[in-house]
Amino acid sequence: MTHARPRAPLTPLRCAALAAALAALVPAVASAQDGNDRDDRFTLRLSAFNPGADLRLGVDGEATDGTDTLTFSDAATMDTGDEWRPRGAINFRISDRQSIGASYYDYENDDSWSFGGGSVDPGVGGAVELPTAEADGRLKFEMASLHYEYAVVATPAFEWGLGLGATHVNLEATADATWSATPELDAGSARLRDKLSGWSPALHTRLTWRPADRWRVDFEGQYLNTEWGDFVDEDGHFERAGIVAEYLVNDRIGVHVGYDWFRLKLRDSYAGTVVPPVESGLGDIAFTGTARGELKVHGPMAGITFRF
Repeated sequence: MTHARPRAPLTPLRCAALAAALAALVPAVASAQDGNDRDDRFTLRLSAFNPGADLRLGVDGEATDGTDTLTFSDAATMDTGDEWRPRGAINFRISDRQSIGASYYDYENDDSWSFGGGSVDPGVGGAVELPTAEADGRLKFEMASLHYEYAVVATPAFEWGLGLGATHVNLEATADATWSATPELDAGSARLRDKLSGWSPALHTRLTWRPADRWRVDFEGQYLNTEWGDFVDEDGHFERAGIVAEYLVNDRIGVHVGYDWFRLKLRDSYAGTVVPPVESGLGDIAFTGTARGELKVHGPMAGITFRF
């Protein structure tokens, strides 16, 4: 037969000791639930980026001779393929809520396009034969950014930061084209080159979640408008979003995988007048319209992280 041990009475001293123990225990449990409480000041991420690119060009407008008006619209999309490219990002935390970040990445691809010819009937004077054409081109895109960020929300498990910075962009397209002869056109060739380069202020945001001591998930977004800087004369904007999941192999070195997406959209208005030959019997034709361009680059990335 067993006898229960008498329960010690809850004296004021014991109550105070119990309350102190609970007060010490609750923050520890909360900290464990909140996740990692690391305070790395310097972070370097080196990645291999495997982007693919879609280039979309379009035009629409109208033409009139003062009596009749014709509207027109056309668009074409080119998939320029993908290849692995280097990428880097640096972050330096200058206080518990403030940090400075920088990143660089680029896209570069060579591709070929061909057009099989054909004919088009404008409705006046019969069908017009179109030449066959071939082109070899290169598309190159570079972006470097530097930003200051302030963490509006900062807990061991979750952070939300807002930032303002500057972004420098280079966009270059070259093409060597040849075309066949038609009754209206001689065979020929041409080299086309266009380059855009400039900088712009940019908005930045970041969400970070630390579900466990060695795990970290980052989401970043960026936006700039072409009217903010001297990047291009055309109207448009740039937007970017990326997500990275990171695991620390030890206290200083980690591995990460992620996905990045960005898009540059441009548009420009144009107007002019076509003066037909006198023998055509046609009057001057005035035209107005809008040209559109969109470059979208997206793909996975993987690499190594250094934290100090």
